[in-house]
Formats: sequence, C-alpha cells, structure tokens
Amino acid sequence: MTENLQRKKKRTRLTPLGRFIVNLLLLVLFAIVGAMVGYSIIGSGNPLEVFLPEIWIHLVEVLANSLL
Repeated sequence: MTENLQRKKKRTRLTPLGRFIVNLLLLVLFAIVGAMVGYSIIGSGNPLEVFLPEIWIHLVEVLANSLL
C-alpha cells in the first residue's frame, strides 16, 4: 500500500490568486474575440475596426442618448 502512495504524483494546483488571474485573462480574451466577431458579422465591418476609438465613442454616445 505504501508503494501506491509513493507512485502517485503530486498534483500542482493554482492558488486562488492564480485562478483569478487566469479567469481574468480568459474573460478579456473572450470579450475581445466576441467584439471582433460581433462587429464583423452583425455589423458587417472589418473586425480590426472594433479597436478604433471612434467606434467606442459612437457606441457610448448611442447608449447614453438611449438611456436619457
């Protein structure tokens, strides 16, 4: 029985901070990919245009006007 315990490899796990950082990076990655796909398919635009500040300024203006 002690041989089985010695043969098992110790699993390394991420600390809670490590898991938080990995989840945060994945969230940012999926948000960027989602914005690119949404802008190119739904908006029929160039996927790289989603990073232009003019696009985001227009989006904020539209949202602010629709909420007021």
